[in-house]
Amino acid sequence: MGSSADKPVSWRRRVRRRGEDILFALALSLIPCLPRRCVVRLADFLGAAAWMLDRRDRRIAMANLELAYGEALTVAGRRAIVRGVFRNFALTALDLFWFARDTGERIRRHVVVEEGSEVWLGAGPLVAVTAHFGNWEIFGHVAALRGATLVSVAKPVKNPAIDGWLNRLRQASGQRIVPREGALKALVRALHDKGSVAFLLDQDTRESEGGVFVDFFGVPAPVSGAAAGLAVRMGVPLVLGYCRHEGGGRYRCYVRDVLPPDALRGREGAAVTAEIARRLEAEIRRYPEQWLWTYKRWKRRQPGSDPARYPFYADA
Repeated sequence: MGSSADKPVSWRRRVRRRGEDILFALALSLIPCLPRRCVVRLADFLGAAAWMLDRRDRRIAMANLELAYGEALTVAGRRAIVRGVFRNFALTALDLFWFARDTGERIRRHVVVEEGSEVWLGAGPLVAVTAHFGNWEIFGHVAALRGATLVSVAKPVKNPAIDGWLNRLRQASGQRIVPREGALKALVRALHDKGSVAFLLDQDTRESEGGVFVDFFGVPAPVSGAAAGLAVRMGVPLVLGYCRHEGGGRYRCYVRDVLPPDALRGREGAAVTAEIARRLEAEIRRYPEQWLWTYKRWKRRQPGSDPARYPFYADA
């Protein structure tokens, strides 16, 4: 059976991809030239425009917040968080381009590493976990610039040209990007070589691809068991870190939790995965506007669970 990459691409998709390629190239040429304050103001404008115009993602985010907080959060409170989400995502997207120029110097000027976290950001071997929180792209750059031999797992985007550009930008500081499919061999080798591996662990993952249903904001959602499995199998620390927007175009990178090998030894991977989900949830609750609530996080229902617990977009 042929792969999806072997299927013919429709003319509409070819035209759309060509348009995406042109816009990406323009952004890469223009955005790095802007002063920092202009990037921040542009992000504020784009975030406000997205809040008004992007009805689909706004509806998903509002439904997710209702699932997570119920009556503890008013409609006005949910709206305020979603506005912040759109603004933060706009800045994250713009900064993917802005930090492509003079990456090391700009990160030193605009990213603070929290005291006590430095030792982990440049260490290895370890398994690092983060989420679509704050600026997750910056987190990888900071670790690599601190001396970590870092291999990060990324899900490829549908446009091959854009995917290639994204990976080149991500690897500008020295980290290596591997696609999620077939990543295990590269990750094990990196840990054997005293390197570090990193995961975004808030994405939907099918059970057939290693997903484990765990409670996330009180509702079961499938989470990749790869990070927990590797940490337990290889006997290395499991580190949860983040890069948070602090306003004014500045960021703070920090490690919130460290699970040492002794705390992981002999534990089932599913139990460790559930603990990771609990700790990610706790950080998101501290700064809810920093997480990407527009993502369909609960689109896959756990078999036998009550459909009423899930949002409108969940699979039947």
